[in-house]
Amino acid sequence: KTPTILSPGKASLEFGLKFLQNAKFPVSGLRGDKTSLGVMGLNFSLGKMAEVQTEWTAYNFLSVTQASSAPIVPELSSNGKATSDFGDIRLSTKILMIPESAQTPSFGVFTSVELPNASTNKGLGLNSTQYRGGILLGKHWGQLHAFGNLGLGILSNPVQAGSQNDVALYGLGGIYTLTEKINIAGEIFGRWSTRRVPPVGTESLSQLSLGLQIYQAGLRWDIAGSVGLTELSPKSGIIFGLTKEFDSFFHRKK
Repeated sequence: KTPTILSPGKASLEFGLKFLQNAKFPVSGLRGDKTSLGVMGLNFSLGKMAEVQTEWTAYNFLSVTQASSAPIVPELSSNGKATSDFGDIRLSTKILMIPESAQTPSFGVFTSVELPNASTNKGLGLNSTQYRGGILLGKHWGQLHAFGNLGLGILSNPVQAGSQNDVALYGLGGIYTLTEKINIAGEIFGRWSTRRVPPVGTESLSQLSLGLQIYQAGLRWDIAGSVGLTELSPKSGIIFGLTKEFDSFFHRKK
């Protein structure tokens, strides 16, 4: 995450797809290759200092390669070889507290709530509300924009009601401008559970991604590859997306 805010009166629409190899779902005991279609984001600027964000996935499909014993027994299709569902909705707010200066980085805060839309019956959802929040930092050095975040995640236990796991959130990344229309972007991000035996579904996760941003035909085209850095993270992945920025209903014409 970066503390950069959309320009006042602007909004952006993101649409893409994602493929993850050997994705793991400990609550349902499923493993397999996950394809996400219609990965969408809608972001609105609320002035110079704030932005609201909505994220959702229209269709998740898992080609099951392994189904082991777990707290939830999912309802599978294709003779136990597949399952599908839509994704959870995530609502977020990002606030820029201190703009970047020549000597100091920009400083912001973020807060996010993930709603339990996806069903545990399908094996892909947790059916629990998740909260995340923290701080954001960003600084430009020539053609490099470096950014990072540190925060707290309050993850409801998807198996036992009334309990939760508090995890540390982290992220560190950068965007390097190659040309006027091409950037290289990379990021390492994840969560860290301090519990020796965390509740199922709230374990430590971490991923590293690296890719390109290409500005063409009024759109930003993103393509990236990712690798998992923890035991329960997806082994690898490919991400493709389009982003279109436009005037929102908050835009004031001169």
